[in-house]
Amino acid sequence: MTRRRSTQVALAALITVMAAVACGGGGAIRTETTRPSVVLTGWTAVDDAPGISQLAPDLRGLRVVGRVDHEALMRNGEAIRSSTFTFSSQEDAAEARKRGAGDDYQRDLERAFRGDTVGHGPGVGLRLRVPRPTGSGSDTVEVYLLARGAKLTVVELLSATGFDRALRDRILRTLSR
Repeated sequence: MTRRRSTQVALAALITVMAAVACGGGGAIRTETTRPSVVLTGWTAVDDAPGISQLAPDLRGLRVVGRVDHEALMRNGEAIRSSTFTFSSQEDAAEARKRGAGDDYQRDLERAFRGDTVGHGPGVGLRLRVPRPTGSGSDTVEVYLLARGAKLTVVELLSATGFDRALRDRILRTLSR
């Protein structure tokens, strides 16, 4: 089983856990899929259905007006995935990020991925060591929440050993614009 497939299996579990909260404000929201926001030499854009919007923190009571799921970037078993939520106000986006900084969100991710938090990244970021569904080995999953104005971007970085700091910083800096 490939790492991409392993991640999809883990996300299926996450969908079950967080499906009710990912929709937010209860009304229909505008959704679209676009090319990745980050361009990296040697990485290939691939379809990423159903995306990673399910990795968002609890959005209940917040007014989400749009969501953009970006195609994933893949290279040698590593993946960069992101979804951006647009809220009706900057305050709602800030509240979503604040909820992501809480212990409940960390526990939800640990449970969904069946992994353990092994570190905290810049801003609201968690680094988890997660078992591969095949039972052989583990991967590092990094989840970051980037807020800017009325938008919140959920970023997932998947690799065997964790992303190089310079590459991680470049990705997060680009996606936070």
